[in-house]
Formats: sequence, structure tokens, C-alpha cells
Amino acid sequence: MPPPLQSSSNGVSPPPSKSKEKLLSLILKAVIMMLLICFFFIILPLTTFLLLLPIVLRHRRQRQRQRRHSHRSSGFCAKQLRKLPQLRFSEETKAGHPGSDSCAICLDGFRQGQWCRNLVGCGHLFHRKCLDSWLIKVTSCPICRTKVCLENGDRCIPDSCSTRTDFQGLLDL
Repeated sequence: MPPPLQSSSNGVSPPPSKSKEKLLSLILKAVIMMLLICFFFIILPLTTFLLLLPIVLRHRRQRQRQRRHSHRSSGFCAKQLRKLPQLRFSEETKAGHPGSDSCAICLDGFRQGQWCRNLVGCGHLFHRKCLDSWLIKVTSCPICRTKVCLENGDRCIPDSCSTRTDFQGLLDL
């Protein structure tokens, strides 16, 4: 049988002990610290991310729009590509280019009757479609990076198709 409860003379229960107060205080402090840690490491970065996300997406869309509308290729246009010399691959072509067994762009071998282009400046041989797709982007040889000249001998014709000025590239930054 449990001991009888002792009551004080005035009928008020005794105050809780100091150790229980300290324990409750420590638990309360731990809960508050956990809430602060959650706030600073989880909630605050999440809200920052959600607030900055529309700004980042808007900036990305603007850059994509600028690239689509203002970015012009620095290569040749279709009109200039038609001026480049072309030939059908044959045994005579193979004899004239002893080191050219395959196209350096697609790595596929040359076959009899395929349309090829022989670059005027350096003499490298490529499939016509492969070289045309390269020259739309870059105006130099894919192998030696020599500037590609059109049929007018050694004189390179400037790019008359492009309307982009030199300072417009700075706007893409």
C-alpha cells in the first residue's frame, strides 16, 4: 500500500522540484533550437529558391529568345555554298588525293559517284553534304582550319549574306 499523501498545513501542494523545472527547460530549449535549425536549413533556403525561380526562368527564356532571333551563323550562306567547287568521286579523284580514303567529318569512306567538295585553299576532300553542313557554321577547313575561299582563286570573298555586325556578339553575354 502506498504511503498516504502528505498535505501541508495550508492545503496547498508542495512546489515542483528544481530538477523537474530544469528538465522541462532543457526540453523546451531543445525544441526551440530544432525549430530554428529547421527554419534556417530547410524553410529559408526553400523559400529563397521559390522566390528566385521565376527570375531565373525569365532570364533563361530571354536568353533563348535572343539566341533564336538575333544569333546569325558566322559561316557561309546557301548562296555562297553553291559557288564552292564540287565533283563526283572517281578513281581519278582517288589518285589525286592519295591520303583521302574517307571523309574526316562523317568518317565514312568515299564511294564511286558520290558528290564531294575539294577545298580550294588546302585541297582537303569531303562529302558535299558533310562539308556544307560544316561550312554553314564555320568558314574554315575541318582538318587544318585554313580559311575557305570561294572559286575566285586565292581571294576570299567576304560574307555578304550575314547582316550581323561585329558588336552584336557582345550582346549575347
